[in-house]
Amino acid sequence: MFHSGILDKTKLFTNFLLVVLLAGNIYLSVQFIEGLKKPVLEDQTNVTIQIKSARFLKTFINKVLNTQGAVSFEDRVQLENDILQIHDPVLTTSWKAFVESKTSKEAQTNAVKLMALLIDRV
Repeated sequence: MFHSGILDKTKLFTNFLLVVLLAGNIYLSVQFIEGLKKPVLEDQTNVTIQIKSARFLKTFINKVLNTQGAVSFEDRVQLENDILQIHDPVLTTSWKAFVESKTSKEAQTNAVKLMALLIDRV
């Protein structure tokens, strides 16, 4: 009924504003959802590292510290594979320092450092 130029311009502007706000809402929703996914992946990675570190620490205590004699070759391979699976260069370096220890005193010191690093990961 009222077909004036003002109503048509107002309607056009309102529709344009509605489309812009809708597009902005969709964009921000997608960004929000993506932001929610990232911490979950980081938390899962941290939990995995914690579990692997705890398992290695338990195995290390059982196979190395509770053993009266020499550690078997199979146990050493298992321990080395377990420490490499954690993918932490600091732990790997500490493990290599422990394995390359020349004296029992040096081995004890390196073992304490390794266990302290593992406890920090748990």
